[in-house]
Amino acid sequence: MQVNRLQRWLTPFKATAAGQSLCALEKLPEITAAADLQYNSKHLKNGDIFLALPGVGGHGNRYIRQALSSGAALILTDSLADGDTSLALEPQVCVWPDLLTVLPALVSSFYQDAAQRLELIGITGTNGKSSTAIFVNQLSDLLGKPAAVVGTLGYGPYQTLTPLQNTTPHLVDLHRIFYGFCEQGRLRSAMEVSSHALVQQRVAGLQFKVAVFTNLSRDHLDYHGTMEAYGAAKALLFRAGQCQTAVINVSDDFGKTLAADCEVPVLVYGRLADCAGHPQYLGYDHLRSDGKGFHLRLHSHLGDFDLQIPLLAEFNVQNVLAAVGALLQCGHKLSAIVDAVKKLKAVAGRMELWHFPDHVSLVVDYAHTPDALKQSLQALRQQSRGRIWCVFGCGGDRDKGKRPLMGQIAEQHADHVIITADNPRTEAVLDICKDIAAGMQTGANCQIEPDRESAIKLALIEAHAHDMILVAGKGHESYQVLGNIVRDYDERKFINDLLAEMS
Repeated sequence: MQVNRLQRWLTPFKATAAGQSLCALEKLPEITAAADLQYNSKHLKNGDIFLALPGVGGHGNRYIRQALSSGAALILTDSLADGDTSLALEPQVCVWPDLLTVLPALVSSFYQDAAQRLELIGITGTNGKSSTAIFVNQLSDLLGKPAAVVGTLGYGPYQTLTPLQNTTPHLVDLHRIFYGFCEQGRLRSAMEVSSHALVQQRVAGLQFKVAVFTNLSRDHLDYHGTMEAYGAAKALLFRAGQCQTAVINVSDDFGKTLAADCEVPVLVYGRLADCAGHPQYLGYDHLRSDGKGFHLRLHSHLGDFDLQIPLLAEFNVQNVLAAVGALLQCGHKLSAIVDAVKKLKAVAGRMELWHFPDHVSLVVDYAHTPDALKQSLQALRQQSRGRIWCVFGCGGDRDKGKRPLMGQIAEQHADHVIITADNPRTEAVLDICKDIAAGMQTGANCQIEPDRESAIKLALIEAHAHDMILVAGKGHESYQVLGNIVRDYDERKFINDLLAEMS
């Protein structure tokens, strides 16, 4: 920030802090051009502003002294740590009991209200968020409006993404990212909005032009507890104060309910029969595959079109329609969007296809939930002339209830299953594999190979001509968590290297 705004920035908020120590700001020195907002004391630079906030792992007020020693120009907090009241005498420390209430507006103001200058498209759902966001970015670029994404794969233009720690970043990080997008002239952003972020108020104060719902299936019950609570978290994005319009998948059971109860204008999408009764819709039928993608008939309230989608899996058809609906709500002509769809490219680690020697195909997909695994296997069954192989595992220290469910699904929808490691974290890999196998009825066509690279090689060695191998769970990720160690593991690179060797 290139101006001294410690006083000017906070002046509009002084009325909400009557009787508090904001008057101390008048004694503060000039803020440097490099000054930024930080909520993590480890990232503080000299001249930065430290927001000492409550968090999942404790309160940031424990790090105020560390922030002072790092040269923080100002520290804002809602409270001081017990027994540390002497900090109130420090001129840089401002105790502001209502800080959390004004935080969204405060952060937005610091970053020159960049979020208000952007056309924000928020995407929530269990599966398909990343792909839908990338498709919005691709289509928007093709339609002449440069866009960017924020989500699981990272942030920025989809071709050059910067990694993120969380699907939906902290509120401060979001506004910093939005400021950068505005500087780059990318005035539209497709953003994944996780259920955790909605519950934890990470998108508080943001106004989405369009809110998109993809689907709901079992995931994150270790956090939400029940499917009802999980669904209620997703529904928070569709309140009138959070979005202006909605695009909702009514081929999903929860989506049907969400569309019926939505407070804002809704455009629905899905199979044509599911769209009946909705005045604004994108419905498809006559779906047929050519082995490389799909041809279908798209019906809508604006007319009918023949649509070609150069991607694998019917769920990608729905993800593309979600993106089409979002851009339609943003004012683009449907005929122009339909024409641009023909040029879409697959998303890294999402039903990404490799052709190996002897007519064996391998597909990498991020599927790490029961529903996603089922859909991916069903998609390959539609494409394959041979047998289906499934190589997958489940994460450690996470929802254990989904493990036998995924084992059951793999046995039902694949001809051969190899259970292996995903991110075992602090659990024993073999214990996780046994939890998965417990859901299988017979396990006759199942093998356990704890080493993931060996499991992939085993599938390739045993596969016959025209077989298809699904390697599920890691997708785009470039790491594997073993115990408390994060090791480099780029599955897509590993498979590329294998292909080079075998060719």
